[in-house]
Amino acid sequence: MGLLTSPRKLVEAVKFHMQVHNLPDRKYVREEILPAVKGEAFANVLLVGTRRYTVSYPAQLASPGTLVWTVDLDPSAAKFGNGKHHQVGDVCEVAELFPDLRFDAVMANGLLGFGIDSLDDIRRFADAMYESLQPGGFLMLGWDADRTADPTSNSDIAARFDHAPMAALPKRKSFVGCAGFDHVFDWFRRKPEWEAEQPPT
Repeated sequence: MGLLTSPRKLVEAVKFHMQVHNLPDRKYVREEILPAVKGEAFANVLLVGTRRYTVSYPAQLASPGTLVWTVDLDPSAAKFGNGKHHQVGDVCEVAELFPDLRFDAVMANGLLGFGIDSLDDIRRFADAMYESLQPGGFLMLGWDADRTADPTSNSDIAARFDHAPMAALPKRKSFVGCAGFDHVFDWFRRKPEWEAEQPPT
């Protein structure tokens, strides 16, 4: 029975990924975000999340001076990652996955509300992103308004990052009514220093 259902599942997967590929927010990623990031000639860029519709992203970002790294929690998604520059694991443990790297930019689209859900999850994520980025490095968050609260109002993100434009890109770009919900891209810049709040003594 598996042999009969596998082709059907493959067709359904390809159809789904083509639908996602053709969404206006994904078009914006390919036509605006990726060229802008490439134009900055960063040394190390991390793409969080690998799927069929992201498989071309590393090649679109690559240049002689830029290494593009990918990470995904799902081992089966590794085939859509950037070959030997891909790691399987939790992005909240990025320092352990890439122990000798500090990134100039991290692009994380579709994590909040899709695995990074609670305030504790977001705090862990913010810590991980802060530790993994160079001072002044950029974090892009793509999020759905029906799945998570506005990250600019999150105190853990605001403590570690400034909401700021990246190159010619605005600090916020929204796609209203995209597939029945609003999808938003926010850029954040890592603050040079951040001191964690100490518990009262």
